[in-house]
Amino acid sequence: MQDHSFPKVGSSNGCRAVDPHLVRQMQAMVTHLTDEALNAQFGISYNTWRKLIAGKPVRASLLARLEARLASLGAKIVREST
Repeated sequence: MQDHSFPKVGSSNGCRAVDPHLVRQMQAMVTHLTDEALNAQFGISYNTWRKLIAGKPVRASLLARLEARLASLGAKIVREST
């Protein structure tokens, strides 16, 4: 059985790893890869987009905001099990 969990990044810096499934959903939904389009669609910058697709951790507050935005867009959010 595969372990589909992903590592949490130390809470001392307030960053968390992003579930690859969430990133795949965003990649399927994205309309344009510009700062303006990413901000309008997901509320993120192009730099944040690059971090997400590279699998780098992002601020926990940004991740929470992003999950809320995706939920409002109708994406199915899969939460990690703790």
